Amino acid sequence: MAKDHVIHLIPLVKIDFPKPKMTYLSNFGQTVPIVSYIWYLEGPRENIIVDAGIAPERLLGRGYKVEPMQSLDQGLSKVGLGVGDIDFVILTHTHHDHIALAHKFPKAKFIIQRAEIEFDRNPHPFIAETRPADFMELIGGLDFEVVEGDTEISAGIRVLLTPGHSAGAQSVAIKTAQGTAIITGFCCIQENFEPPAELRERISFYTPGIHLNVPQAYESVARVRELADLIVPLHEAELVHKATIP
Repeated sequence: MAKDHVIHLIPLVKIDFPKPKMTYLSNFGQTVPIVSYIWYLEGPRENIIVDAGIAPERLLGRGYKVEPMQSLDQGLSKVGLGVGDIDFVILTHTHHDHIALAHKFPKAKFIIQRAEIEFDRNPHPFIAETRPADFMELIGGLDFEVVEGDTEISAGIRVLLTPGHSAGAQSVAIKTAQGTAIITGFCCIQENFEPPAELRERISFYTPGIHLNVPQAYESVARVRELADLIVPLHEAELVHKATIP
């Protein structure tokens, strides 16, 4: 029987971010604080984290207000780990703020969806033109473990294919003492799942504001809502007040 896991939040950077990039076709002219995290899934076996972290200097000069919170090493040390202790990194997707520090994990296998890595190797020209110039260096040389669709990673941990935000975005479902927690594979905040009360009669939720495919993104949000007992939005700033989930 799978042992319950505890999700440790490791916040790295706080960003003042354009809100429409989170909540599709809404909140124009507004900004919202978001946080870039990595997540340590404490369990009985392998050392598994979700996402590889952001390099704050990549956001400087792009008009964002950026507040570094702690380094990768500092964050991992608080859960008793170092970069060399990590066995697996589950990549929700390959936007640079989720992969920038990947090469700091010398022993890790990087779990990625086949649709994601294939798109990365042959991107649409529009996406290719907007990526960092060194994008292929960020993913080059990593030890990938490629999966297709929903896959069990370890007892009590599954990835769920939730595309739309990117070609092969994957959410992570974790068995916890309070039920199934799902870390979303797409960039969002709590408001994506809980729009303002005055809008709820006509909108159940917002899709991510950044996406490749809006219908797919919509279905992915709906799927997470249906399957999760606890939803963990990938960039929700209020989560910094928690050390663990649940």
